[in-house]
Amino acid sequence: MNSYCSSIRAYSSAKDSAIESDAKYKPDIVFYEQTKKLPEGRVASFQQMELFVEFERESTSDPLPDTGKSGCKDQFRKLFNTTCATRERMTLYSTQLQMYQFRTCVFAVGIFGKVARFFRWDRAGASVSAPIKYSTAGNRELAEFFYRFNRMNPVQRGWDPTVCDATAEDAAAFTQAIRTVVGGGNAALLGSLLESVGKPADYPRKKISVIYGSGKRASYIVGRSSVTAKTPTGRATCCFVAMDAETKGLVFLKDSWRLNMAGMKSEGHWYKRLKGGEYIAAFSHGSDVGRIKKGGGVGKGGNVKKGEKVRPQRTVTQNYLKRCCNSHRMMGYTHYRTVQSEFYVPLKMFKDSKNLTQIMHDIVLGKCFLSAA
Repeated sequence: MNSYCSSIRAYSSAKDSAIESDAKYKPDIVFYEQTKKLPEGRVASFQQMELFVEFERESTSDPLPDTGKSGCKDQFRKLFNTTCATRERMTLYSTQLQMYQFRTCVFAVGIFGKVARFFRWDRAGASVSAPIKYSTAGNRELAEFFYRFNRMNPVQRGWDPTVCDATAEDAAAFTQAIRTVVGGGNAALLGSLLESVGKPADYPRKKISVIYGSGKRASYIVGRSSVTAKTPTGRATCCFVAMDAETKGLVFLKDSWRLNMAGMKSEGHWYKRLKGGEYIAAFSHGSDVGRIKKGGGVGKGGNVKKGEKVRPQRTVTQNYLKRCCNSHRMMGYTHYRTVQSEFYVPLKMFKDSKNLTQIMHDIVLGKCFLSAA
């Protein structure tokens, strides 16, 4: 594969656990952009990898049934005892990859003896190909997949185009903003807050774009999320202490995937109704995350111009479920972000039991106001 892939390169990583994880996370093969530097000491890094490949020796290790529209449930029962561990690893690695990267979807490949499968994960679920007999004479599907993936741009590979690397100046300003807000009189609080956003070497600072108002765009610098979803699907809520790239002030940024359900209002809708209420977060703005259909500006700080439309980032797995299981229903999700004009620290940083009790009391009152609205 490395002989004809010009943009990505494969590395064997089965003997090394990922640099961000403990020993149980060991993908067999990892792919990186040719321009990216390998992490020191280890091959695998969930922060940087493009996709991973998992190998099993026997064809009987294929972890999924291939029964079309009937018999899926019975086949899964038969496969459970023999291939559960394989499904677990594929799911764990996909979860880790989505935890450490800003993604709309991720790709993976499983090679099980003489058959292979392609996996595409988003926050609704996983789409999996039929088994591919790649060792059959004349079969080119596996090679063609890697060749096509090599030619895809970052957005097509699933990278979120509204997030990019922060500049060194913005990263330094982010650290300084935290020091300025805390001040020099509370070393314990400063240390805890700096620890919560992570060291820049371990969690490179990112610039996140949020559209608000009539098409304006604001950018925020973030480090490590204080809350991270440890599942491959669902709302995947992440919470950040963030710095407004323009004002250099600290805010709170929440990134999540909201359900696509008729009649369900976004979080920003309810915050606007409750804005200014006691015990309610100091809401600034919120919107669906998306790309501009025409013109530039995505992830580059440009505002949405007249005539341009934003295409929201949505999951697609739910659209394919009917092809195999007509009786099942899967909910789709839309990527969403909110920004609060105040910044909030992780709940574990409460001072004492009285302080924690007061926090929980305020949360309950806030929920009561929300219910009344």
